[in-house]
Amino acid sequence: MRELWNRMNEKQQKLFSYLAVVLIVGVGLLLLQPTTPVGLPSLPTSESSPVVRTSDSRKETLEKELTSILDSLLGGKGTDVFLTMDRGPSLQIAYDRTEEERWGDQGLSEQRRTQSPVLMRNDADRKEVPLVLEEVEPTVRGVLVVVAEAPSSELRLAVAQAVATALQVPMYRIEVLFKH
Repeated sequence: MRELWNRMNEKQQKLFSYLAVVLIVGVGLLLLQPTTPVGLPSLPTSESSPVVRTSDSRKETLEKELTSILDSLLGGKGTDVFLTMDRGPSLQIAYDRTEEERWGDQGLSEQRRTQSPVLMRNDADRKEVPLVLEEVEPTVRGVLVVVAEAPSSELRLAVAQAVATALQVPMYRIEVLFKH
């Protein structure tokens, strides 16, 4: 190595020194880099089945939160909440589409269309995930609230207004019943 160093002129030695410093700083930055990338979606994917997500967890979460809100509104009385969701969640995935048309000798045409999802590489999980353009959450179709109190039109209105405000659901989609 010393022979190589001695054969270099002063300008080459300086350049070599600068490159060595840049290399050491680069390796240091790579070692200090966080192991998980920020901003990449991590969607469950598999080769054999499409992406499937259930809305049960969202529905149950909304029901529990609404039940606790109504219980605190009614002073700890037992309320039951049942939600009906419009449809399950859906993902709009980006696709790469190709259309090809060929004309034959006798005026016949052959059309070929191909479509494949656009994939992004997720280096943290060492797999590829589809590029999601939009994620549509299910909407609440209707709400049934059963209150353990004596029937009262004022209470029915207050509960319905609370549910409408919390879920952004129109009043005609909310039904309040009493079990007493």
